[in-house]
Amino acid sequence: MDEDSLGRLKKRLYKKGEIFRGRFREPELPYRKERVGSEWLENRPEEEIAGFLKESRFSKMKFFIWIASVFVLGLAVLATVYLFGGFGTVSSRNIDVVISAPAEVAGGDLVRWEVTVHNKNSVKLVLADLSFKYPDGSRPVSKLSGQFLIERVSIGEVPAGEVARQTFAAYVFGPENFEGAAEATLEYRTEGSNAIFEKSEKNVVKIIRSPVGVSISAPQEINAARVVDFEIRYVSNSSDIIGGLALDVIYPVGFVFKNARPTPVEGQSRWALGDLAPGEARSITVSGVFEGEDSEQKSVVAQVGALDGKNLLVYGAGTHTFILRRMFIDLGVRINGQDEILAVKSGDFVSADVFWKNNLLQSVRNATIELELTGDAIDERSISVSSGSYRGFEKKIIWSPSSNKDLVLIDPGATGQAHAGFRILDAVSLSRKQLVNPTVKLKGEIKPAFLPEGFEGADISGKFEIELKIETALQLSSAGFYYLPALAGYGPIPPRVGQETVYTVVWTLANLSNNASGVIVRASLPAYVRWKGVFSPAVEEISYDAAKSEIVWKPGAVKAGVGITQPAREASFQIGIIPSADQIGSSPVLLFDITASGRDDFTGNAISDAESSLTTDISRSDVKTKQADGVIVQ
Repeated sequence: MDEDSLGRLKKRLYKKGEIFRGRFREPELPYRKERVGSEWLENRPEEEIAGFLKESRFSKMKFFIWIASVFVLGLAVLATVYLFGGFGTVSSRNIDVVISAPAEVAGGDLVRWEVTVHNKNSVKLVLADLSFKYPDGSRPVSKLSGQFLIERVSIGEVPAGEVARQTFAAYVFGPENFEGAAEATLEYRTEGSNAIFEKSEKNVVKIIRSPVGVSISAPQEINAARVVDFEIRYVSNSSDIIGGLALDVIYPVGFVFKNARPTPVEGQSRWALGDLAPGEARSITVSGVFEGEDSEQKSVVAQVGALDGKNLLVYGAGTHTFILRRMFIDLGVRINGQDEILAVKSGDFVSADVFWKNNLLQSVRNATIELELTGDAIDERSISVSSGSYRGFEKKIIWSPSSNKDLVLIDPGATGQAHAGFRILDAVSLSRKQLVNPTVKLKGEIKPAFLPEGFEGADISGKFEIELKIETALQLSSAGFYYLPALAGYGPIPPRVGQETVYTVVWTLANLSNNASGVIVRASLPAYVRWKGVFSPAVEEISYDAAKSEIVWKPGAVKAGVGITQPAREASFQIGIIPSADQIGSSPVLLFDITASGRDDFTGNAISDAESSLTTDISRSDVKTKQADGVIVQ
């Protein structure tokens, strides 16, 4: 710029009203506003310089961390797409895990699950393991250790395009309509990688029939404050033995336990049932009192299953729902002087005391009591009635105001009783009728001739109904033989001192009317008698306990009618005696304490029979011998 230009610019600067146009571009030099210090400083403080440097380094570090995070995230996304998206060499979508098994089974059945692994990838799977979790409550064929129902097998390599198969088997248990879930999990690696990947598949098996059927037999209406029996029945629906069973009973509020046959093993509500064979049926009877309001609905639940610690894994359950009644006129019966209803035996006399109580606030006039007896096991010729009569064509015992003056007027709160009795047919008579699980039912009712004032149209009658079970008779026969064609004895007869004579003993079992289980026959040998180790038939379980000098036969289950309508159960064995001089002229004992014991499956009671000691005098059983043949000689 020359001097003339500068001069003109200077004049314009001081000229009034002069306007200058703005520049067309910003200055190229950067502008930074500086803060002027209030005093002169020779040098900047070291703290300020260090802070500036630190801030600068931190900013750079944040930048690099941000870049690294983006990079790692990108790699993860790429790996996911590579491995699972179907774009890489190995994809879980290209691996099929399939479980083949029946959709519905019966409880206790053997179920097989076939697990198929199909590798559709272009490379092989290595170090592959297959874990299989069985449904809850199942019992694997392979005995697993530990509390978890998981079986793990190694399938090694699965080449590209190949299929691997593995079969798992277990008995499945659970209540009806239970859905048991099984799960197969494949764990695998890819070649050259240590990463473990997995793929799972589930399968559900529905139990359409419980392995154990459970039912409860009891009246639909139960009198409050009265002892009542209810029977819990259970039966195996399984094709295999179900072991280690237990029973839990859930009582309603207001139930008072009295007793049970057999007795519980824990408290008043748990029983150990043991093993149950296919088709085997058993029962438990519980006695107690129910309390509550009139017309109140109550339920009893019975559950059968296996114990898992203290918990019950339920296989089958039954429920009985009933209505509780509080009678205006209470009517009940005591059998043989007992409130609790018991099983009776063939030939027993049954004493029935019928009692009543007026729970109304008004008197009851001219009441009649009817007691109906039903059952083929009653000997009608033995029926006796005090202050009443028996109508044979109706099979009813009647107490009326004309025969029992206590029924003419029953004041509020008044009580009374009447008596009747009858005998159960003996074993021979029962066997002729070929009855199975025989019972006697007693059904009683008290009704007034006129209803008290205010109860017109109401049912104030008192009622009861009970069932007496007839216990089976287990009958044991013990007989000695010498001349038995199938298993003949040997040695001198009559027996001689110092020489051994061998006899054959035949045990025979008969069972009258109900199935029996757990039957065992025992007998003891004197010190001078020897077990010869010979018995027949070979299929029978017969053993000798030398420490106790005891012979034991375990026939186990004995069906009703065995020895009556069916062939008897028999077992034969041989024993030998070497007489001593002090036995000359006598017929020494060969067997003593001969007993049979078991359990009546119908009544739940223990049953037994005993035989007298067996001696060398076998003339009563072996018709080819005479009494003198049993006397010891020199």
